[in-house]
Amino acid sequence: MKCVVDEMNEKTVRESRVTVSQVMQPADANPAGNVHGGTIMKIIDNAAGVVAFRHSRHNSVTASVDQINFHHPAFIGDLLTVKASLNLVGKTSMEIGARVESENLLTGIFAAKNQK
Repeated sequence: MKCVVDEMNEKTVRESRVTVSQVMQPADANPAGNVHGGTIMKIIDNAAGVVAFRHSRHNSVTASVDQINFHHPAFIGDLLTVKASLNLVGKTSMEIGARVESENLLTGIFAAKNQK
């Protein structure tokens, strides 16, 4: 099924972007308190799915993931924030980028701050 976007209903990147935040719980981590990479990947995929749905107003699927780099660990109690937005839109596909930040709520330190 092709998604046809009516020119009168076109959306900007700003209108489709999303920010999702979630406090990491013990079920999200291993016994040492490190959050599982799969948990983080699931949150990224959910955020990207919202962006795709907001933009197209149709169901979509994740066809591929180009790359995920884990620069810092996230721990139980951290606030994980995913910011996702459109990079590219075609007739039948979209590319969505996501950035993940981890904040220690006790210290206020962001693990992903000042990363390039």
